[in-house]
Amino acid sequence: MSILSLRQIVCDTGPLISLEKIPGGYRFIGRLYDQLIVPPAVMDELVTGQFETREAYLRHFDAEDLITVTPLDSPRSTEEIQGKTVHLDEGEREAIQLALELELPLLIEEEAGRRVARKLGLQISGIAGQLLKALREEVISEDDASTKLTALRQAGRINREIFEAVDAAIRNEV
Repeated sequence: MSILSLRQIVCDTGPLISLEKIPGGYRFIGRLYDQLIVPPAVMDELVTGQFETREAYLRHFDAEDLITVTPLDSPRSTEEIQGKTVHLDEGEREAIQLALELELPLLIEEEAGRRVARKLGLQISGIAGQLLKALREEVISEDDASTKLTALRQAGRINREIFEAVDAAIRNEV
């Protein structure tokens, strides 16, 4: 498969944590994308306090062939990415910048980061949106989408409003 035909998306930390919390999360997202691209700061946020190395994290979630750590080509200043009034953590800043550099969509869940990404013209989604995409593309069933959505809610990864909207959309897809 050529690099141009790969289904790729850049990821911030939040969506990857969400994938950890749902049954078969990385397997599910691996059916939608060939490659999840993360900047070094995101990988470090995932590993810190839980795993000794990046490789240990990837092995634990069987994501060695799915997640690719990619450094930024030309780091921009914090103000260039987020402006003067918005505070983003390092992982969010790097993920937004990497999506801009690679001209790829971005998986991001934190609202401040989503606002900045939208303002910069990036196509964004969270894991709840990816459940709908997977259902529409017939990658998962309605029952599987509902189960994964409920797991996200129970893990505190989405609020009631998002849960109800996505749940209604899942039921309307069938």
